[in-house]
Amino acid sequence: MNRSGKISWTNQTLPREDIINERGWLDRLEEEARTQRLGLDYRKDRSIFRVWAPQREEVLLHLYRNREDREGFCLPMDKAGGIFQARVDRDLDGFYYTYRVGDQEVTDPYSLSASLNSRRTAIVNMEETNPPGFSSSSFVDTPPDQAIIYEVHVGDFTFDRTSGVKCAGKFLGMVEEGRKYHFTSTGLDHLKKLGITHVHLMPINDFISVDEDPEAFGREDNYNWGYDPELYNVPEGSYAGRPDDPKSRIRDCKAMIQAFHESGIGVIMDVVYNHTWKSYDSNLNILAPGYYYRSSHGLFTNGSGVGNELASERTMVRKLIIDSLLFWQKEYKVDGFRFDLMALTDRETIDLALARLREVNPNILVYGEPWTGGPSGLDFKDQVRWSGQVGKGFALFNEVFRQMVKGDNDGPGKGFIQGGVGNKEVMTNGLMGSIRTDSIDGGVRDPIESINYFNAHDNLILEDKLSLTNPDGDLNDPMTRLAFGLLLTAQGIPFFHAGNEFRRSKAMSPNSYNAPYSINAVNWTLKLKHRSLYHYVRDLIQIRKDFPVFRLSSGRSVRDRVRVIDLQNDNMISLVYQVDEGNHRDYLLVVHHNGWKGGVMPTSGLFRALKAYQLSIQKIFDPKGRVACNRVEGGESDLPFIHLQPLSTTIFSITKGGSYGL
Repeated sequence: MNRSGKISWTNQTLPREDIINERGWLDRLEEEARTQRLGLDYRKDRSIFRVWAPQREEVLLHLYRNREDREGFCLPMDKAGGIFQARVDRDLDGFYYTYRVGDQEVTDPYSLSASLNSRRTAIVNMEETNPPGFSSSSFVDTPPDQAIIYEVHVGDFTFDRTSGVKCAGKFLGMVEEGRKYHFTSTGLDHLKKLGITHVHLMPINDFISVDEDPEAFGREDNYNWGYDPELYNVPEGSYAGRPDDPKSRIRDCKAMIQAFHESGIGVIMDVVYNHTWKSYDSNLNILAPGYYYRSSHGLFTNGSGVGNELASERTMVRKLIIDSLLFWQKEYKVDGFRFDLMALTDRETIDLALARLREVNPNILVYGEPWTGGPSGLDFKDQVRWSGQVGKGFALFNEVFRQMVKGDNDGPGKGFIQGGVGNKEVMTNGLMGSIRTDSIDGGVRDPIESINYFNAHDNLILEDKLSLTNPDGDLNDPMTRLAFGLLLTAQGIPFFHAGNEFRRSKAMSPNSYNAPYSINAVNWTLKLKHRSLYHYVRDLIQIRKDFPVFRLSSGRSVRDRVRVIDLQNDNMISLVYQVDEGNHRDYLLVVHHNGWKGGVMPTSGLFRALKAYQLSIQKIFDPKGRVACNRVEGGESDLPFIHLQPLSTTIFSITKGGSYGL
C-alpha cells in the first residue's frame, strides 16, 4: 500500500506518446468505441469478445476448456477501429480465456469472473449466479442525509474465532445470523442492533496481493486491505466459499448484499479507480501501451503513491470506470461507492458517473477522499478537492473535523476529546456541518457534502491514538464516548470504523494494510468487556434517528434551526436545536464538555438564545446513554446552572414556557 516510486517502461510496453498525443487519430477511434460494449457479451448460443487495443496490430483470443486445460487454443480477432472482436457460436459457459499479445497473455479488463488468483478470465452465465429472490430485490430506501456509515473489512469482521461465525472471514460470514460470543451478539446481528444504516465494505473486487488458494487463507503473510486492484468487475476470490469456482465468488457476494438489504442495511463499495497494482505489466498497459495511465517523459506519474495513476480524463478510461460502477450497481445492487484517492479521478468523470448512477438509484450515496497520494499528472483544477463537491451531489471526507476531534493521525497532537483547547470555533463549525456561518467558512454549502469521522482504516485506530496521547489509558473510555457524541450529533454524514464502538485496538499499528489477522481481526471479547460503551453508541444512534434535526440536509436549515450558545469556556461547546421547523416551543440542548473534571454551564446564554423567561429542562442522554430524568422548570434565577460530567456529551429536552421580545 505504501510502496512508491516511478515505474519505468519496458521496450515492449513503451508508451507511444507520439500516438497518444495525435488527438485527431485517437479522437476518431475513441468516438467510434465509446458507445460499444466491451468485454464478453455472453449468450448460450454464442459469445462475442471485444477489447480496446488501438495501437496493436494483432490480438488473439486464447480459449481454455476448463481450469485444468493448460494449452487451450487460439482464435484470431478482427480489428475495427481501436477494438478487436471475435465471435464463437457455441455455449462457452465454464470456459476460460485470455488475450494474447505477442508472447504475453493477459486477462480481460472487463472480466466478470476469474480463475484462482486471476490468471485467466472465466466465462460464466451470470443468470446462474443469482441467489433465490435476488433478481426481485432492490436497493435500500435510505437517502444520504439519513446515512450512518460503518466501515469494515470483510475478513476482519468475522475471522477471529470469537465471532462464532462458521464461514469466518468470508462474504457469507458477514451475514450469518444468530452468532454470539458468550451471549453477546456478533456479526450481522451486532450491526442490526447497533442501528447503522450502511456498511462500507473495504475493497471487495479482485485484488492481487492475497493468495486465493484455500490452503493459504488466514496465513500470517497472506493478508491485505485490498487497495491493490487487479480486475475491477470481479469479486475477490479469497472471500468466496470456493475460490476456484468462478460462480461461487459471484453468488456469495450477491448473497451477502441481499442479506444486508433484507436487514435494512445498505452496501457501499470501496472502489480504487485511481491506480492498478501492476504497472507496466498490467493487462491495461499490455493491451493499450501508454493509453490507460498518465505519464511524463516515458515514466508513469505517481499521484497514487504506488507507482501509477489511471488517466480517467481519457475517453476509454472514463468509459471503463463508469461501466464498472454501473455494472456493480445493476448486477450486484450496490447502494453506493466510496472513491479511494478521489482527487485522482477527474471532476468531469465524477460528474458524468453520478448522473448515470442517479438515473438507476436516486438515493445513491457517493463520497471519497479529497486528496492524492503524491504529485499527480492531473491538473489541479481538474482534481476533486475539498469544496469541489459543493452542489455536486456527493460528499468528501472532512479531515478538519477529524483533526478537531482527536488531533493528528499518528502523532502526539490532541483534539477536543483529549481536552485540547484553542480550536473551539472550528470544532463548532464542524458540528454545524462545516457550512459557511457568520464566523467561519467550513467549505461546504450543505452538511450532506461532509463525511464526518474521527478515524477510518488508515492510520492509528481511535483506541490506539488515545493510548498514545494518554499513556495510562484511564480516560480512553470517556474520550471515546465524547468522540461519538461529537460525531453523531454533528450535521453531516457520520462514518466510523468497525470496532470503534467497543474500543478495538490494532496493537498500535499506524498502517496495518498487510499486517496479519492477529493484528487486524475484530476481537469480539472487547464487545463483552466494553458493552456499556456499545450500548452508549447504540443509544446515541437511535437518538440521531429519532430527531431529524441532527441530520439536516441543507445549510439554510442548519442556520435557521441550530444556534450556538455563547459560553466563555474553552472546554464547552453548546448548541440548541429547534426540534421541528416552525415550532418555537420545543428544542434540544447539546453540551460537549472536554474538561477532565465536572463542569458547570451557566444557563444565561440559553435563556437569551431562546428569548425565554421560563424553561422546562429534562436530561435525555448522558455518558451512561439514554436516560429518563425528572423535568425541572423555572426561570433563569431558578435554573442558573447545568451540571456536566467530565469528558461528556449531554443532551437535554427543552420546552419554552414563555418568551420575550416577540
